[in-house]
Amino acid sequence: MKGALVGTLLAVAVVLQSCSTQVYNNRGYLKQTDINGKKVAILPVEVELTGRLPKNMTESGKTKLENDESRLIQQQLFGQYLYKSKKGKKRKAIDLINVDRVNSTLSEKGIDARQAWAMDPDSLGRLLGADLVLKVRVKKDRIMSETASLGIGVAGAVLDNIFSKSDNVNTTPTNTAKTYNLFLDATLTDVKSHAVVTKFSHKGDANWNRRPEEVIESSGRKIVRKGVVYASN
Repeated sequence: MKGALVGTLLAVAVVLQSCSTQVYNNRGYLKQTDINGKKVAILPVEVELTGRLPKNMTESGKTKLENDESRLIQQQLFGQYLYKSKKGKKRKAIDLINVDRVNSTLSEKGIDARQAWAMDPDSLGRLLGADLVLKVRVKKDRIMSETASLGIGVAGAVLDNIFSKSDNVNTTPTNTAKTYNLFLDATLTDVKSHAVVTKFSHKGDANWNRRPEEVIESSGRKIVRKGVVYASN
């Protein structure tokens, strides 16, 4: 019985974490197309919250949170392009349209953020007067609360001490159980030709020690750093 209990605790405490990131840059397109000075619009970011959401979260509360995070990530990407993107041998200088202008233009056309998510990015680009559009989708699948995750991490540390031959007692969590599965997909598309210029995808985990917002911000930096364009303004 004791052995079975220990085995169960170990199975819960030990969490395998995976993280994969892929970037595709269309070199053939870039050889045939001069995108220097082109206008780029960052579209409203599609955010989807799934999984074991808090019990007190209503549908309207979930919608509000998704909308708030959409605006936050969109602003975050805009700021990262302005302050973190750098000139490079294979990178092209573009004119980045202010996201406030993007959102106000869509609002004037009667299009809110959630409606924009369902629309063809190319048609949105034409409405915004953009040559290229960056569409980003984020899915946050909640596994457990940070409190529960921390508890599992502590349990793992305790078990490590129980089975360790060392006399040192250390209850610092070593197994940081994940709180979220995170999926992020970003596509930079040519409005006229519909060609994919850059595609960035990320699949990974978040835990109590590294919040999903930090993972998303880190992914944003990679989009800005590894894509083929940089903001000239």
